[in-house]
Amino acid sequence: MDRLKGKTAIISGGATVMGAASARLFAAEGAAVGVIDRNVAAGEALVAELKVAGHKAHFARADVSSKEEVEAAVAAVNAALGPVNVLFNHAGTIVIKPFLETEEADWDFLFDVNVKSMYLMTRAVLPQMLAAGGGSIVCTSSISAVYATPNEVLYDATKGAVHMFARAIAVEFRDRGIRCNAVCPGFIQ
Repeated sequence: MDRLKGKTAIISGGATVMGAASARLFAAEGAAVGVIDRNVAAGEALVAELKVAGHKAHFARADVSSKEEVEAAVAAVNAALGPVNVLFNHAGTIVIKPFLETEEADWDFLFDVNVKSMYLMTRAVLPQMLAAGGGSIVCTSSISAVYATPNEVLYDATKGAVHMFARAIAVEFRDRGIRCNAVCPGFIQ
């Protein structure tokens, strides 16, 4: 184990079921883990659990669709754990509605959480990775990025954007030591 020993990983949306499982895995592999989420109770409980197990961890509350909150949260993780080498862009949610019932507010909300958050988190962390000579970014996309699902035009569109965001970051920064991948889970609880 200890493949990530000496690394610092940030998980946005880290208090969710999949985010928390990822935080536990990163910690088990030796990384110091920064959990960024808007759910304070779940985030603090996860970090307490990780610390009891002997891992380095820090929680920072943020609405990851807010530039100011993302920058403050990343700065807090940096102060507590050091420069970030790994970013898991996992924050996301879903709106399920027939297309003709989807309102502009729904569109803005879901693109803010599912797509803008990845831009903001990556923008906040990438300079550190470049200064260190490399890093790894993982973005949670979905099978809905490539397979359309009924009543999920909006969700499908956000995950398609996430999919291409990850590809474009990978291409733009591949020669500078940055890897960026998308994971595409299917339906989950």
